[in-house]
Amino acid sequence: MIELEHMCKKCILLDGSLGVSVNASTGLCNYCEDPEYKTPSWWKTQITEEMRLDGLEDWQRVMEQAQSRRGRHKYDCIVGYSGGKDSTALLWKMIHEYNLYPLAVTVDSGFIPDTAFENMRDTLQKIHVDHVIIDGAKKTFPKLYKWMFLHQDSEDRCLTTSICEACSDLVHALVVKEALKRDIDLILFGYSPDEIRRYFYEIPQHEIIEEWMPEFFWNDNFTEMDRDHFITRKEAKDRSLPRILLPYHVVDYEEDKIIELVETKNLVKRGNSSTLKTSCHVIMAASFYDLNRYGIVPYALQFSELIRQDPSVRKKWIITMKQISPLIKQGKFNEQGFNFALEKMGITKSQLSEVIQDQLARDPNREKIIRNVELFTSQHRRKRN
Repeated sequence: MIELEHMCKKCILLDGSLGVSVNASTGLCNYCEDPEYKTPSWWKTQITEEMRLDGLEDWQRVMEQAQSRRGRHKYDCIVGYSGGKDSTALLWKMIHEYNLYPLAVTVDSGFIPDTAFENMRDTLQKIHVDHVIIDGAKKTFPKLYKWMFLHQDSEDRCLTTSICEACSDLVHALVVKEALKRDIDLILFGYSPDEIRRYFYEIPQHEIIEEWMPEFFWNDNFTEMDRDHFITRKEAKDRSLPRILLPYHVVDYEEDKIIELVETKNLVKRGNSSTLKTSCHVIMAASFYDLNRYGIVPYALQFSELIRQDPSVRKKWIITMKQISPLIKQGKFNEQGFNFALEKMGITKSQLSEVIQDQLARDPNREKIIRNVELFTSQHRRKRN
């Protein structure tokens, strides 16, 4: 098998980017040698079998309780619905496997790709559930993203990680507000088993208040209206907050079976289940930043975790990374989405490139980063095992 130089033999991470180093004697990166290794960009919540079994037992109990109360309220739960394969499958399972009636809730940031909306339309023709689109924060999301693009100054934390966390916190807060308004006490999100940097199975309720609003929201660029999208202490004090569960962390999950389910049930068109097609447009711009700034496509962190869980998919992800990296480097991977995101944020490509070069010039790993960009985006300089 053809291997990229300086790549971990077990996953697909490259030496020298975002705290990753590959041991010359073992050929393994920090993460593969030590499951407890952490960097600000990626860490794995250490999950014991006892934790998983406890979570599964709780999930089964929650589903039994929901089924026993079926019909008492209009909705049994909320399913966070993005139009991606995982949330689509979760919505289907709630209805057809658990016999519950959920409310599908989509938070429209203004950056959702057309493929995700197409998936929603296709799915909702097959699954008859009520669907709510929350778009009241569409002016806040671009301000949030722009601030983070222009103030990214870390040498070991990729922009995509920072943006995804801040964005998801705002999304979670908006969904919690919807649940409070409708008196729904259970929220489900379809985060896959590799999405375990911050939470395992349940998002702690205290974090809804203590951590969800970024400190920079007190900057003059943001208004009281922007801050009002988050949960206030008064709201939390006056009302019992819903539980927020991530069931894919404890139930059986196989990506291929998820894709097979949503495609064979004609919930989405074949090919539209790809994460690369349903990720929001701002990720295209953040990926451009991270590859040129840190020498890594942020997807590699998540894909590498999938590989550690199932080594058989490694070759597929190497091929995928080699295909998309040259396009991401130039801003041509989903170029329309990339340009859309920059325009909506009010940032030009040249302005973004200047920010990247300014930060890169001061990075002590600059030479390795430039090398890694070349390794992933060229068709040469490879070695055979």
